[in-house]
Amino acid sequence: MKRRAAILLVCLLSAAAAASTPRDAARVETADARAVEGRVLAISADAVTVQDAKGDKQSLPLANVTEIVFAAGEDAMARPGQAVLVTDLGETLAAGDLSLAKGKAQFSCPLLGRAEVRVESLRAVYLPAAGQTAADVEARYRRMKLAEAPKDRLLVTRPSAEPLAVDGALVGIDADSVTFQWEGQTRQVPRKTVPLICLAATSGDRKAPPKCLLVGRDGSAVHCTSLTLAGRTISLQAPSVGRCDLPVARAAAVRFASANMVSLVGIEPSAVKEHGFFDTTFHYRKGKAVSGKPMQLGGRTYSAGLGLHSFCELTWALNGEYSLFVATVGIDDAVRPNGDATVIFLGDGKPLGEPVRLRGKDNPQQDVRLKIAGVKSFAVRVDFGFDRLDFADHVDLVNPRLLK
Repeated sequence: MKRRAAILLVCLLSAAAAASTPRDAARVETADARAVEGRVLAISADAVTVQDAKGDKQSLPLANVTEIVFAAGEDAMARPGQAVLVTDLGETLAAGDLSLAKGKAQFSCPLLGRAEVRVESLRAVYLPAAGQTAADVEARYRRMKLAEAPKDRLLVTRPSAEPLAVDGALVGIDADSVTFQWEGQTRQVPRKTVPLICLAATSGDRKAPPKCLLVGRDGSAVHCTSLTLAGRTISLQAPSVGRCDLPVARAAAVRFASANMVSLVGIEPSAVKEHGFFDTTFHYRKGKAVSGKPMQLGGRTYSAGLGLHSFCELTWALNGEYSLFVATVGIDDAVRPNGDATVIFLGDGKPLGEPVRLRGKDNPQQDVRLKIAGVKSFAVRVDFGFDRLDFADHVDLVNPRLLK
């Protein structure tokens, strides 16, 4: 009898906890390294309204919001057989039922629904085979080390031979073939033999700079000049796909641009030093852990950040334009409880704050907040830990941002 009563009590407590936690709770992160969790009721041009588990509402100024995380997302480039469009803004769009004709690409996207993009806005079309990913195709193309083409380029696979790169002009795509002009003739190539189409850059007209990036659960990402949320519907205006309304359930995150905040990920390092303890060197990655997998700290997945490994030192030229550096750092979940590294932040060659000791068996993440006013050269150094080895030193530097 006592056992039944105990089980009943646990069930009641669990139900109460579930009832007090919004089933569609999100996490709102701010530039000053705060995180507010709850249901996002609205996003306007000025504020984000959040309701916490107690039912209390608070309005956060949009200028201070860096990201809203609704759910974990996939990587469209890593899904076997997934066609992907890449735009001149660096957007990735999962594209099903893809066709291209009369200067427009039309497709179905899990994030956007039925959509279309002007051809002049595209930079690449990935058409991987069923057991292949767009990332596989991209890696193979880079290994070919071809010179940049002033025209459109078709990559054509051949039996028992390296792919053939053909330069010309893309005319169309349908379910069975790719129509391409080269050597003065218009030819049709079986679509299954074309894993990649690179399109020549054009002088696009971009009047309004993007204010935010919408990331879908499917891995698609769209730069938006405006985005609002009312009820459970997101309404956006995007340079590439125009106006679109979609359910918030399709969204993984929204990342906001701010005149007072810059993501360190978006700035190319002025210098990079990398070497392993033995012969293997793990090169830094953007948006992923050094393993190539999504960055995870304490069970949470992050898509904005840098994957680092001992030993490495990345340096950025900041020219004294920023006053504060904020980030979260930790050993990636994939290798815990292994990993032992020390992270040192440098301003003009001098240490900023105390070194951060990271061990896979300790707290999965630590917040970093450093004053960098007047700093011209900012560096992040990942050194070997007390074990003096580089085994499992998979360090994630997530949401690194610079505030003016």
